[in-house]
Amino acid sequence: MNLENARRLITRLPSEALVLDVGGGASPFPRADYVIDALPFEAAGAGSNESVHRSLGFSPRYSHKTWVQHDLCSRTPLPFSDRQFDFVVCSHLLEDVRDPIGVCGELMRVGKAGYIEVPSRIEEQSLGVEHPLYAGYYHHRWLISNENETLVFRHKPHNLHSVRSAIVMKLKPGWKVNPDHAIVTLEWNDKLAFEERLEFSEAKTKSELIEFAQRSRQLPLLSVPVPMSVNTRLKRHLYFWRLERGRD
Repeated sequence: MNLENARRLITRLPSEALVLDVGGGASPFPRADYVIDALPFEAAGAGSNESVHRSLGFSPRYSHKTWVQHDLCSRTPLPFSDRQFDFVVCSHLLEDVRDPIGVCGELMRVGKAGYIEVPSRIEEQSLGVEHPLYAGYYHHRWLISNENETLVFRHKPHNLHSVRSAIVMKLKPGWKVNPDHAIVTLEWNDKLAFEERLEFSEAKTKSELIEFAQRSRQLPLLSVPVPMSVNTRLKRHLYFWRLERGRD
């Protein structure tokens, strides 16, 4: 979760509010009283580049007793009652799962309000985020946008990686998407609006990708350098050079 947003939520939420983190196993939201994730409690924070509670200095409120291991796409209701939680956080999960529409429905069922954060389409349509030859993250299934306070899901098609005009930018080694453009957020109260935007035409899918990339390239300061030592930067350049030549 974006640290500024995490800090803002922690400050804003009253101490008596019951908070659930859905899918936060890699970096659990420390203010959450409950966490539900496919990972077990023992793996909390595994694979996270930046543990939120370590960065914020906030002691977690959840514990092994309030950690629920659960397949969020099992098509069974979450093991909580309707509107049990005052606030539900779901950060960097929906882009990963096979049924984000079902998960969104459960967020709204068990929560009275909430906060959602996902990678932006700018990040998912840029080369060099992870690898110079493919766009975005290798394991993400969806392109997600906030359109008039509705969370819109589009399938992330494989042809994206080879359509040059559908790429927003190619990041140089040691650069990243500007944090101002790297995430999409949505805060909801009482009702969460969401939909999957279906498109069966390859030509129309390609056209929409290109149009989005063209609009995005007009935004200011799309990328920023990542602070690192000269030695680390040289290693990063060498690593990308090897990847571009099919060597891992």
